[in-house]
Amino acid sequence: MSDIERAKVSIQQMTIAHVDQTLALCREAGWNQLSEDWQRLIRYEPSGCFVAMSHERVVASVTTTRYGRELGWIGMMLVHPDFRRLGIATALMQRSIRYLTGRQTRRIKLDATPAGKTVYEKMGFGSEWSFHRWSREGAAVSEGAAGAGVGAEHSDWAGRLPGSILKLDTEAFGADRGEWLSLLADGSFVQVDQAGFGMLRPGFLASYLGPVAAKTVSAAESIVARLCERTGRTIFWDIPSPNRHATEIAQTLGFQPVRDLTRMGLGTEGSRPNLNLQYALADPGTG
Repeated sequence: MSDIERAKVSIQQMTIAHVDQTLALCREAGWNQLSEDWQRLIRYEPSGCFVAMSHERVVASVTTTRYGRELGWIGMMLVHPDFRRLGIATALMQRSIRYLTGRQTRRIKLDATPAGKTVYEKMGFGSEWSFHRWSREGAAVSEGAAGAGVGAEHSDWAGRLPGSILKLDTEAFGADRGEWLSLLADGSFVQVDQAGFGMLRPGFLASYLGPVAAKTVSAAESIVARLCERTGRTIFWDIPSPNRHATEIAQTLGFQPVRDLTRMGLGTEGSRPNLNLQYALADPGTG
């Protein structure tokens, strides 16, 4: 009998009914996601999000996000401290990989913390590049920490992103994620010009800047600056390390690196991302 079986833990499909408990795992881990982020993931990939349950209690989670057959993502891997080292994370990873490969997904990616990197390497994932989370402290008290809910930022976007912008993002990201970007836009401030676009959305600890894609450095700098003006809160910004121009913009705007992560992949690489065009990730949980 495995440790999971002895602990009476079962893997189940995640539903909206689990969100309150998965959100509690977020708060336990100090993550930034809100209920809306979980609901968006479930709506987009309703069959590919999973929880580990023990006596009707959610003790772990994982999500998958597919961008056609070209690329799939694994994210939101959380395990309650009382249930670690029982093989639950491995079981959730295996379930996620089976789900994605069962749908002929050619390449699977994830963003790993230093602690998770070794675990994922043992499962066959290879490192692609590193990146940093950058942060700029805001003048406003974090609404999440104050317990007042998130209300300072609301989407000002209605409609679908222009085709030229979706084409730019596909080149920058390496896969078509137009449908996912439309969902993100519904909950974000969106800044669009002829040379690029960017988004800013609320989070529990900080506002989150991303994704941002631009054809020129000056366009990226303008888009980021205008989005940063939208909030007085702390801002998180995940920047691909190979894009040195994005790092320079972050430094100019007063951001500081606070966290290291590694982009990892498994399977056959299709279209490669153009990181010179990618100035901010959409989220480590979805790319």
